Amino acid sequence: MLEEFSAMKELFRVAKGILPSEEERMRVYADLAYGRFEDFVKTSFPNFCRCAGESIKPIVREFLREKHSEPLLLKLGRDFFDFFKAGDLPLKERYPFLEELLLYELLEIELFNAPDDLYGGEFSWEGAYRLSETALLRSFSYPVHRCEGMTREELAKGRGSFYLLLYRGRGEDVRSVELTEFVFSFLRDIAGGASPEEALKARGLGEEEKGAKPYLEKFLKELLDLGVLVKN
Repeated sequence: MLEEFSAMKELFRVAKGILPSEEERMRVYADLAYGRFEDFVKTSFPNFCRCAGESIKPIVREFLREKHSEPLLLKLGRDFFDFFKAGDLPLKERYPFLEELLLYELLEIELFNAPDDLYGGEFSWEGAYRLSETALLRSFSYPVHRCEGMTREELAKGRGSFYLLLYRGRGEDVRSVELTEFVFSFLRDIAGGASPEEALKARGLGEEEKGAKPYLEKFLKELLDLGVLVKN
């Protein structure tokens, strides 16, 4: 914040004609924009910035120099992720989980700001359902959903397969639920247009299907009640 106030004071001096140089005006504007966007990145992606450390400063400057053209802050977050993903940055080799951590925090923001969707709907094994605008399924290779309190080394060593359901709850908070690969693929098929019955048959459970059905039905009804699933 102090850096931003300093840049603003410089900008006011420019406006008063004290620093008439065009080059100087552009420098002052760039410093102010950098301070504002660095604050935006630190607020939006706190765990990513914690793990990136001081390396975040040159990354933000390079992003603003090369990539920034979007005035909307919500779009800026996606632009920043695209820039980081495409960039040949030594930091990514040192901490290979950073790209997924940045994506995870970006998805939280996008779900928080997603438009409201319908709630309710009766459950039927033959029914058609879709994921709400405020929910998504995503798999990760690192435990980014557990990053609070984890060190960078712990995150890097935690490589594996993590199947997540992210959704915005009724209290407007974004939550993540870790699923088994079975349930993840089952839900993905339903969200892709299959009925729950068809999605279950595709799992090939055989005689175990009858025992699994009551538990899956209860789970799907809970998702309908939460607004994660919406009846088509």
